[in-house]
Amino acid sequence: MKAAMFLRSTPSVLTYFIRTAATVLVALGLAFFQPAVTPAQAGLLEPHINLRTFPECDDVKVLGQVVEKFNWAEDNTWHRGFYVTDLANPHERMTRTGYEIPRRYCRAQAVLSNGHHRLMYYLIEGGQGLAGTGFHVEFCLSFRFR
Repeated sequence: MKAAMFLRSTPSVLTYFIRTAATVLVALGLAFFQPAVTPAQAGLLEPHINLRTFPECDDVKVLGQVVEKFNWAEDNTWHRGFYVTDLANPHERMTRTGYEIPRRYCRAQAVLSNGHHRLMYYLIEGGQGLAGTGFHVEFCLSFRFR
């Protein structure tokens, strides 16, 4: 009778031992066998972030996004009473492509609906669109306070 009870309890003890050993082996494997370099550090992402997904400062889509975002923010948050009507003379200030997120820093002359002209600084980030494709734009309009 005792032998029959021992044989019934043996599979659960053996199963527990096997699960514990497998967990320890997986943990050790994850701890010691990680890749030495991430895909971004190895340059594997560079072919995906190229000039097609990283537009120039004077690209029509970029300028359109800057104007659209500014005017949306004016309507929905700032309520200062003027809009950007045009961005003139866009040019690049600096490009940083050796990093995980390539960036292009730009400047243009913003023509406002109230007749004033201000400098618009904007940043284009490559590979930051939907699912890591395309680009993302951020901007800042300079003002002089009197």
